[in-house]
Amino acid sequence: MPTATDGTTRAAPPLERMRRYTTWSLVWVALVFVLVLLPQMPTLPIGLAVAAAGAVVAVQSLFWERGGPRLLVVAALVSSYAVWCLAVVGGASGFAVVPFALSAALVATTPPHIDVRLTALAIVLAILPPLVVASESERWGTTVAAIILMISAWGTYRLSRYQFGLYLEVDSLRQSEAELAVLRERYRFSSDLHDIQGHTLYVSRLQLQLAGKMLDRDIDAARAHVAEAEQLIAQTIAETRRLAYGERTVTLAGELANSTALIEAAGIELRVDGVAPAGHPLDALFGHLVREATTNLLRHAEARRVVVELSAGGVAVVNDGAGANVRPLRGLARLAERFRDAGGVLTTRHDGGEFRTEARAQDARPEEARVTSPRTVAGVSATVAGDSATVANSGESVPGGDR
Repeated sequence: MPTATDGTTRAAPPLERMRRYTTWSLVWVALVFVLVLLPQMPTLPIGLAVAAAGAVVAVQSLFWERGGPRLLVVAALVSSYAVWCLAVVGGASGFAVVPFALSAALVATTPPHIDVRLTALAIVLAILPPLVVASESERWGTTVAAIILMISAWGTYRLSRYQFGLYLEVDSLRQSEAELAVLRERYRFSSDLHDIQGHTLYVSRLQLQLAGKMLDRDIDAARAHVAEAEQLIAQTIAETRRLAYGERTVTLAGELANSTALIEAAGIELRVDGVAPAGHPLDALFGHLVREATTNLLRHAEARRVVVELSAGGVAVVNDGAGANVRPLRGLARLAERFRDAGGVLTTRHDGGEFRTEARAQDARPEEARVTSPRTVAGVSATVAGDSATVANSGESVPGGDR
């Protein structure tokens, strides 16, 4: 049994345990049948011959999964058939065919020799000795017993192989599920890492560009932009560290606060309407929506105004900077799948220059996500907004709603 690095005994994998169980079960079947036969043998020499043949068949059973060495298989078949013939001549009952029945069944149910014709041939060989040698009074009883035992042995090994095959399928599905879970976790980590660093670094770059433009005009404003960029980068480092150590959780309130800071830092007017739903089952996904929408509008839109609409049933983010052509919604499409799996709905709408991203619980009506009770209005000076728009236009931004 495997041993762990700390010296404790570690259990074998489930598949290995099932393989051992099946192997030793078949060996035990062969030995038990032989032990049961021994008292029924008419003479001691026949009994010893049956025991020897049974021992060879038991060894053959160790190789039931892929077949044993050819020499071992031939020895088991020949010796068990010779013992069967000897037992019939000595007047033994039809149960003496058991060693040959087990050996032939092993061969006929082991790839690549799985063939009903081999089983039929083995049955014909099994009934020849009683038909030819046995007395008139024992002939038919011994023949019928031989046929029944041959078919029973074949069925036993066939069902055992079928059971093990089912377990192999279950084990394969378990491994696939484990690999899928790893891939999901890697995707979640890469997605969170992209979201954490993507829009923060973009805004930091924007702040540094603004600082560069203001160096000759307003050194204090330039220093303020550099300080804001430094603060954003420090926050990104901290968020990345928490993500790496599994300490980071996504909430709507947290992402809303983070997005508010980023949108304000980019010089975009922001208004938050309504109250965030408390303790909602989709709270984390609502947070992902706000983060994704913020990333998209900062990277690809030329928004001057953003409205976040909150209600008990959903969240919507609207920006006025979408151009005529919208990129394929790759990030939002993946997020929409997560909402669907969790029992929610994510929709987007592009109307003129306005792009609306909305998510809600499946049982919530669309209008419930549009309750307007202004909570916060966060604006910035027209000068900063103008500089922000200038930098965005000079960069490589693509009008649209998704990255």
